[in-house]
Amino acid sequence: MKRTALIAATVTGVIVLLVTGLPAQAARLITGKDIKDGSITRKDVRRASLTLDRLSTPTQRLILERGPAGPAGPKGNTGARGLTGARGSVGATGPRGASGISGYAVVTANKPPVVIAAQTLEIPCAAGKVVLGGGGVVAGGSGGDVTGGFPMTGNTGWTVTATADPTGGPWQINGYAICANVTTP
Repeated sequence: MKRTALIAATVTGVIVLLVTGLPAQAARLITGKDIKDGSITRKDVRRASLTLDRLSTPTQRLILERGPAGPAGPKGNTGARGLTGARGSVGATGPRGASGISGYAVVTANKPPVVIAAQTLEIPCAAGKVVLGGGGVVAGGSGGDVTGGFPMTGNTGWTVTATADPTGGPWQINGYAICANVTTP
C-alpha cells in the first residue's frame, strides 16, 4: 500500500506543477532573444494577434510601401444599367434667334364669270408682306384647268392662270395667296 500511495502522491504533484506553475515559468524564461531568427513562421502566429505598431519601423515601412502597378487585367463584362440621374438645373437663356415669319395671312380673290378661253387672276398681299405660296380653282362653265400658279413680280402676291371651253358658259377663277412679314437677319 505504501507503493500505491507513493505513486498517487507523485502523479498528484506532477499534475499540480503542470497546471499551476510550469507554463508560467516557461513564459517568463523564453524571450525573443531566445528564439532563433527565421524559426517562427506565419503558421506559428495566430491570425490578427500582431498589430502594425508591434513591428519595427523598417518593417512597417515595407508593409505600407506600395509596389509597382501590375499589368492591366482582361476587360470585364458590361455592367447593369444604372439608375436615372437627377434632373439637371435649367440652363441659361440662349441667344435671340434670327428673325423669321410673322403676320401670316391667307388672301382670297376671284374674277367675275366670263365667257372666254383663258383668264389670269392676281392676288396681291398687303403692303410690306411677301407671298409664300398660293393656288386656285376653276368654277362654273363646263369646267376648266388651272394652267399655272406663280409669284407676282417682287413676291408681292400670287398669280393664277386657267383655261376653259367658252362654249360651256361663263366661268371664273377663285384663287388664294399665302402672305406674311418675312425678315432676314
